[in-house]
Amino acid sequence: MALSFVEESFGVLTDDELYIDCVLVKPADMKDEDLRVLRVWVPKYPLTKSSVITCARQDVKSYGPKGKIAHLVFDLRATGDSDGIMGDQNFHLDLHAIREWAKERFGRINFGFLGNPTSEAGQVNLWPLGIGSVMESYYYPPIGADMAPPTILYLSTYSNFSKSDDTLCTNLADAGYHVYGLDPLRYLLHASTNYRLKPEHLWDDLNILIQMLPTKPIILGQPLASGLGLMWASGVKNIKGVIGIGKAQAGFSPKHIFQNSNPYTYLLSRYVRDIGPRPMALLMHKSNALGGDEDEMNGLLQSSKPPHRLERTRTVTLDVLLDLLRWVQEEA
Repeated sequence: MALSFVEESFGVLTDDELYIDCVLVKPADMKDEDLRVLRVWVPKYPLTKSSVITCARQDVKSYGPKGKIAHLVFDLRATGDSDGIMGDQNFHLDLHAIREWAKERFGRINFGFLGNPTSEAGQVNLWPLGIGSVMESYYYPPIGADMAPPTILYLSTYSNFSKSDDTLCTNLADAGYHVYGLDPLRYLLHASTNYRLKPEHLWDDLNILIQMLPTKPIILGQPLASGLGLMWASGVKNIKGVIGIGKAQAGFSPKHIFQNSNPYTYLLSRYVRDIGPRPMALLMHKSNALGGDEDEMNGLLQSSKPPHRLERTRTVTLDVLLDLLRWVQEEA
């Protein structure tokens, strides 16, 4: 059976004359001029492109051989098959070279990087979970003298663990929390390699993950990822509580990841009632396009059990989140 995508390996030359090893994953039947979008998965140092190539393949495969979206993976300098001397972390030159290569090859194309190569304070972990499933996470150790610091499992918006997420996780750790940050999409694309996921698969993976955490975690989910956080909390009793920001249900729409042919399979209003008596906080981010709407958020609140609350804010600040985290700890 022919694959719906093809792969092309090559090197890109940086301004300081290093070759960066790349693999382009694109729909099998499409020429360069037919493509409309190029997404570049950025490995988190010291990981290599092997940590993200499954993500690229899964996503491109989902669009079929005539899809218009291609993905690129690459090794940062001095890692994997790329040139470089150990300790050289001028990764901005790698990203610049790839951006310039994309302009030269594809011209005007919707281009974007998925992720950042470094973290301010996070320590990179790559944990095996279920069959074929791994979770890439970034650990931010707590600052302070608490003998048993609480744990946060922080979920960024899909495919976008940004510098602001990194800063927020650092600040939460400075406030005395163990923080484990992740881009849920990297996990979900790996987990769905062999089959589309049911809620039970998600719960099984989280049960494995929790065994590696220092204490029962509070889940903090950004828009889209908040749905995964609520689903996880509904089926895994070792979750201490959950905070969901913005749109939640839309996070279960990718058909190549979730077994969602029956809309009731992932209908969150069926599950959030199982979170109680553990606390659930919902936060509507009113200045964010993915920040949620009144109907969805009120529906989830009404379907759940106390202790629960719904707050609204134009800016999700550290103080807003710390207030919700304190409430979760008090109610747990």
